[in-house]
Amino acid sequence: MNLRDIKTKQKIQAIKTKDTKGNIQHFIKQQTIHNKNVDRKKDASVKSNAQVQATNNVSIAAKQTVIESKHRATKFIKQKNHEYKIKSANKKPIIESGHTIQPQRISYISSAKKHVVNKVNATKMKKFTEQFVSKPIVQNTTHAIKKSFHIVKKSVSTLNTLFSFGTGLILLIVITLFVGTFSVLAQDGGSNSEIVSLSEEVIAYEDTIRKYAKEYDIEDYVSLLQAIMMQESGGKGSDPMQASESGYNTKYPRVPNGITEPEYSIDVGTHTFSDCVKKANVKDPSDTEHIYLALQGYNYGSGYIEWAISNFGGYSKYNAQQFSDMKKQELNVSGYGDPSYVDHVMRYVGITFRGGTNPNFNNIEAWITKNPYAKTGLYGQCTWFAWGRFYELYGYDPGFTGNGWDCVDELLKAHSDKFERSTTPKAGAVFSGIGKNHVGIVLKVDGNNITIQDGNYDSITNTFEDAKKDWQTNTYTLDYYRSRMGGIVFANPK
Repeated sequence: MNLRDIKTKQKIQAIKTKDTKGNIQHFIKQQTIHNKNVDRKKDASVKSNAQVQATNNVSIAAKQTVIESKHRATKFIKQKNHEYKIKSANKKPIIESGHTIQPQRISYISSAKKHVVNKVNATKMKKFTEQFVSKPIVQNTTHAIKKSFHIVKKSVSTLNTLFSFGTGLILLIVITLFVGTFSVLAQDGGSNSEIVSLSEEVIAYEDTIRKYAKEYDIEDYVSLLQAIMMQESGGKGSDPMQASESGYNTKYPRVPNGITEPEYSIDVGTHTFSDCVKKANVKDPSDTEHIYLALQGYNYGSGYIEWAISNFGGYSKYNAQQFSDMKKQELNVSGYGDPSYVDHVMRYVGITFRGGTNPNFNNIEAWITKNPYAKTGLYGQCTWFAWGRFYELYGYDPGFTGNGWDCVDELLKAHSDKFERSTTPKAGAVFSGIGKNHVGIVLKVDGNNITIQDGNYDSITNTFEDAKKDWQTNTYTLDYYRSRMGGIVFANPK
């Protein structure tokens, strides 16, 4: 064996060692193929086996990554199929060892080999996932991914068709699915709409809403019922809850705006939402995960609640859109409900229901992707916690990026139209310690008592997993907490 053969074997062995999961072995061209005595039939067999094994690898990758692939993949494949037919009509195929290879496939294969050899590193990807994607997020989406895999089968009906475009196209689709997963996660953690005031018409109905909320045992959800009315009609018209099509409407035609009596509309609408709350298994006003499910059920009908629980384990923005698409196709209509109904309702709700009583660390925008403190060395800091809770409660960036005692000033500078400086707090205020470098959120004010929520009780930076446990909700007298902080300044919502 000469020196050149030894070096060739060493290169192959190095690639195999790095590629512990066998992700690239089917796409790289084996170096020994350059030997002039290679049997061409054996070469053809290797290519055939490579396609079979590559198909399996793509199938596995799709199962792990697909959530939002239906529309992207379908559109992409149709476009490429059209291009392929045009090119096939104008170009003659190349014959190699008895196999037909389309000219465009060669460039795809070449690009795929270079891309995979240079970019694949399973170890780094694993570390990235562990660092930035929490276990609850992965667990909450695993069920959805499994249930959604049939979409891939419909959108990518056969990988044999894809192979006519080459393995490069397959890699592009897998990458698209992977990116789609994280784009869905980034928008699926919670409701992040800005707070909008109720209209005078809706406020005028508060006593009537409370009356029927008490009758149907959801008196704690009056604020949500007001928000629903605000979204449905702004409190105007003879059917302010837009409840005419509800099954509980037994007095008027079940057609849009069939109800012509506002109080009866509130009766039916409240009864309908009470039913949704029970079917969604809402525990209490802080149970935002199930509240979102109930709200979307009010818009789509309670059938959505059963479907979402059965197929996905609960509500998500993604499955709300998927249900709408499914119904549009099933009923042959151009629109079905409002897939963004939860966000649209929650913008009219105060902080009691905004992010729940406790932080929702599955809200990836609040705690990871948009939070400027979400990085090594800053996880677990009081600023990281206060930023995330503010975003959950108000739906936008508070504008602070500095130390805890600077946060109120930075918030007032960024949102002077929404907040004002004060030495006495309101619910929903951000506070900064004057003598102590600290920041937090005021959840409740009761006379001289304030209930606050803040983080960094261990006074160190943490991993994301540890940071999620390092926060507390406490009630103090205002005088005591002023003394403890060396003075406090508040940014109160106007």
